[in-house]
Amino acid sequence: MIPAATAAQTRTLDHAVIDGMGVPGRTLMEVAGRGVASAIHRRFPVGDIAILCGPGNNGGDGYVAARWLHLWGRKVRLFGMDSTSPETLVNRHLCEQLGLPFSSPEVAVTGAAVAVDALLGTGQSKAPRGPIVHALKALSTARHVVAIDIPTGVHADTGQDLGGAVSCALTLTIGRWKLGLLCAPGCALAGDVQLIDIGLDLALTIDPSLLPTAHILEDADIAAWRPHPAATDAKWDRGHVGILGSRGAATLAAHGAFRSGAGLVTLFAPKTEWDHFHGLWPEVIMAEPEQLDPKRHDVVVVGPGLGVENIDPVLALWNDFPGGVVADADALTILAKHEHQTPTDKARIITPHTAEAGRLLGVSRDSVEADRFAAIEQLNQFGTAVLKGPCTLIGPSPVWVNPRGSSRLATAGSGDVLAGMIGGLLAAGLSPAHAAACGTWAHGIGGERMPEGGTASDLVDALPQGSR
Repeated sequence: MIPAATAAQTRTLDHAVIDGMGVPGRTLMEVAGRGVASAIHRRFPVGDIAILCGPGNNGGDGYVAARWLHLWGRKVRLFGMDSTSPETLVNRHLCEQLGLPFSSPEVAVTGAAVAVDALLGTGQSKAPRGPIVHALKALSTARHVVAIDIPTGVHADTGQDLGGAVSCALTLTIGRWKLGLLCAPGCALAGDVQLIDIGLDLALTIDPSLLPTAHILEDADIAAWRPHPAATDAKWDRGHVGILGSRGAATLAAHGAFRSGAGLVTLFAPKTEWDHFHGLWPEVIMAEPEQLDPKRHDVVVVGPGLGVENIDPVLALWNDFPGGVVADADALTILAKHEHQTPTDKARIITPHTAEAGRLLGVSRDSVEADRFAAIEQLNQFGTAVLKGPCTLIGPSPVWVNPRGSSRLATAGSGDVLAGMIGGLLAAGLSPAHAAACGTWAHGIGGERMPEGGTASDLVDALPQGSR
């Protein structure tokens, strides 16, 4: 896992390395700036480089990068603002001694192959003002923009656009991934993100309790958690998933459960509706709702296409079913509107998008999107929460972030497939958190593989073989 932190947590680590380990702040700035320069040199090996430096340490990183790029033979033009940071002033002076040209933002950017945003770092909480706005307008005309740490105008903790943020080709984040790079619109404005390691893990040798807010999942994590059926397993050993829903949504959930490796899948619906399940695979068992048996069915996925009028069966399953329950779609609306008791000793998973999360928390969708990490912490009162969207969040603390996915997943039925997949993994014996992580990971890969303009059925076909 890759740690991701708030701006305050990153500053705490920074100070711990400086004060606790005795590493000078100027040394950290040198390591950061050289790492930035190296990354820019590799990504953009030819052409002039403009670096626009703000008044704080973000600007200091820019000056260090400028110096190294100049030493490597690159033509660098600078814009610089007045500063009170000793480290920044020293590095500006070094650039002046080297004879690097300073000019207005417009002149610096004109004709440059790449322009570097070193204006403001993680301390941003308000809209940019004064000369920063002027510099951002110049950056917006650049061919390619690279941001140091986080794009100017993006809130480091929430990813919200504070005003004037410019779309970047690359963001070189220093020391730790910032939460704002994992939330819309920050994740889109940042472009590709690369971590510049400056040794902040040294702080953990002083205080191991300096934990981050989140961890970004990696291939190795999923490989370690994914179940591996034994050669002697029968279908019932791989888990039996029940789907309580209706029509196309329930069909997609059933297919998702099979794709995640479930050995058996039963779709529960009144017999009068069975003819309406078009495209349902013949392997899916059809049964009436009263045939749901906790001795036979390990997990129930409830909600896809169910209808919000089915209050009693949803609440009964959520409150009392001894196996695992994955609540999605209409079941989430029912849980939001009606009193229920989430059992603490049974596996319960919710899979809301931001509007459903807002209903569960009694706030607007905009409130959830304004601070997704705060929302996921609150959603965990309902069990293990999966907050869908770009960089889906998964509910343990620290929160897990799934970086896999594509805008192609923004299509009707995609969430139904995911709910079924998570149900299948839960039925295989994974913990709720691991089932959610493995399910969203494989779902994200499927989204990356599905065709442009594809549907949820295309997603099912694009899922990795043996999503486990």
